[in-house]
Amino acid sequence: MFRLFKHYIDISTIILFLGEVSYLFVQSVVVFQVLKNFEINGSFQSSALISAVIALATVASMACVGLYNRHHFVHYQDVFSRSLVILPIVLSTIVLILLGRDHLLYHAVQTGDYLLCFASLTAFFPMLLGWRAIFIRLIDRSDTLKRRLLIIGSGKRAAKIEKLNHELHNRAINIVGYVRFGQQPESPADNQNCGEFRQRSAHRRTDYWIEPQDLPQFCAAKRIEELVVASAERRGLPVNDLLQCKLRGIQVTEYASFWERESGQVDLEEISPSWLLFSDGFRIGPFRSFFKRVFDIVISLIVLILTLPLTIPTAILIKLESKGSLFYRQERVGMKGKPFMVLKFRSMRNDAEKDGPRWAAKNDTRVTKIGAIIRKVRIDEIPQVINVLKGDMAFVGPRPERPVFVKALAEKIAYYNERHVAKPGITGWAQINYPYGATEHDAKMKLTYDLYYIKNCSLFLDIIIIMQTVKVLLWNQGAH
Repeated sequence: MFRLFKHYIDISTIILFLGEVSYLFVQSVVVFQVLKNFEINGSFQSSALISAVIALATVASMACVGLYNRHHFVHYQDVFSRSLVILPIVLSTIVLILLGRDHLLYHAVQTGDYLLCFASLTAFFPMLLGWRAIFIRLIDRSDTLKRRLLIIGSGKRAAKIEKLNHELHNRAINIVGYVRFGQQPESPADNQNCGEFRQRSAHRRTDYWIEPQDLPQFCAAKRIEELVVASAERRGLPVNDLLQCKLRGIQVTEYASFWERESGQVDLEEISPSWLLFSDGFRIGPFRSFFKRVFDIVISLIVLILTLPLTIPTAILIKLESKGSLFYRQERVGMKGKPFMVLKFRSMRNDAEKDGPRWAAKNDTRVTKIGAIIRKVRIDEIPQVINVLKGDMAFVGPRPERPVFVKALAEKIAYYNERHVAKPGITGWAQINYPYGATEHDAKMKLTYDLYYIKNCSLFLDIIIIMQTVKVLLWNQGAH
């Protein structure tokens, strides 16, 4: 894992990104020179400039639909379907921009520019599929891009790590085994000799019993790169032997930090106030606050202007379909628990809450016909940019909840009120990583992502979240 601006990025992701942007750049330069040799007219004099624009625009669009998330790039079907959607969109966008430019500046179509974009992206698609297929096989058949881990402990925490690794198809880490210290209870049916160490092979995992003083030797023999302390009981840990491993270049990581790094969540069941107190992060200084505020204003104004072709017809249709106000105002809990009124396009009947507040649900009968459509494509959320401009919300942050729900959830879920140390947002880390949910369990799962965001927040992470909100819109994730 590589940490960039406090956010963890997998080495595989970096290799994919650099490889694909480099290939597309070189390919575009070659295509440019071929078109130039055929004397096809174009406006660009420098092949490097237009090639860089094509390469960066394409890989940025791929990032928007999750093609650099390891949950997607390790699944060939996801790579194919998402590439098939995004590459025509990229090509169409570039063509529209070129048409506007030609109309304003040249008053004639610059054929070479269009051919360059079309040829580059068309040739890139089969290369991308072939390269990703090779890359996935490389990960599956080799440990080159995997870190060799040894888990200390074999209980609930170890089981969670094993499950996470299984969900990622064992493509991120290589768990060599699970270690317990001391003498293994005699059970001849389960024991077998493994050199100097005693091993028990269980279903889909290997447990080792070793003496604490043998830990450095064992790690050297197994070529361990990282030790993860997943034991719930810390009093019996061989601190000196763990220190010897660390001094030999082996990374030693405690469970909560490992889980945060690998899953993008904070494990609410396993963290303690002391971990929150002494771990890094949760830094929101005046410098960061100022630039985040400027960022929020700029992004909100851009969104407000660009969405006018959507918001104006939406407003007209809402008024035509049903009587009532255009906007729906609802009290939500903001930063530091301060209430504010959130704005949305009205998507329900006026009497939607005559029986009291309740969670929104799938196929909610209170939703109007226009409301169902604008909810699916998230148009109903656009007026919240006004809340951002007013300062009640940020563009990126935890989703604001209603006071009645916050009160109930805070009584049942530990650390729930800690999400209010940051401004609520239109989109957020939880929204792009967890599907829509309206239960206590869903609220708890979203909190694990919200705490990760609050702990590691940066403008870099905000940009990643805004970009990947595109995949939520295109694939209708979480819209009810």
